This record gives sequence, C-alpha cells and structure tokens, in this order.
Amino acid sequence: MTKRKRTYNLRLIKATWPYSVREIAALYDVHKNLVLRWLKEGLQANRDKRPFLIRGSELIRFLSVRQQSRKRKCAVTEFFCFKCRAPREAYLGIADVVIESPSRFRLKALCAVCSTAVNKMQGIEKLQKIQNTFHVQQLVGQHILECNNLSVNSDLEAKNAQH
Repeated sequence: MTKRKRTYNLRLIKATWPYSVREIAALYDVHKNLVLRWLKEGLQANRDKRPFLIRGSELIRFLSVRQQSRKRKCAVTEFFCFKCRAPREAYLGIADVVIESPSRFRLKALCAVCSTAVNKMQGIEKLQKIQNTFHVQQLVGQHILECNNLSVNSDLEAKNAQH
C-alpha cells in the first residue's frame, strides 16, 4: 500500500459510469475502507442492493468539493508556508523578485513566523502592485551567454597559461 494521496485526478472518472467501492479503491490505489469512509462523509451512493453503486458524476462532485475545501487563498501580501501549513506574511515585508519569463516572475521571501523560505509565482501585470507592497530587491540571473568568458574549459586554459 502506498502513502495516502491528498488529491485525486478527477479526469480518471467517467461521469456517466457507475462505480463500486472496490472499483474506486482500485482506481485511486486506496483501501476500500477509505471509500466507505467517504460514503459516511457525504458521498451519495445507490444503496438499494450490494455492491453499492456510486455514479461517476457524484464521485467527481464529492472529491472536487473535498479538494477545494483544503485550498488556502493567499492575499497579495501573503505566501503559503509549507512548514506552518498556512498563509503567512513576509519577514519584515522584504521580498526578492526573480524574472522567470517575459510574462511571469517569482517572489521569494522568508516566513515571518518560522523563517522558512517561501515562494510565489505571479503574472508580470502584478509587478507594480508587488513593488508598492514589499521592499523589493530585483535579482537578475546571469545566463551563460551573458558571461565575459564563454569557454567551458576555462580552468584548463588558466592552467595552460600559467605554464
């Protein structure tokens, strides 16, 4: 048995298909008792006869509501800290900006509570708002083509120059 998953791929479920408890357990590689627990927690099934049949659309509804309830929305000034398991402010309001592409950038900071590194991807249209919110330091990544010495074997060349 593998470690229990927290999210389930809803695209594996056929909406019009009736599923038994065992079929759902096999589909997501979970124990059948977990599926029976879902039935107690609100998953609707046809209980007229055994095996209980669960309509695919009902399973999609139940799992999507369950997975959406665990999501934590972060405000513009917050990052999700995986150590604290909650949205947190940046330590002293300081964040670094790393431009990832022409349309996206990464905001890097420290959690104000536990000092863990936190990251947040944003669209480039939010850059001005971020600069007004945080004390921002923009980091510029240096690409190998931007280096003055383009030789990959620069260590060997340095040794040869010394001899």
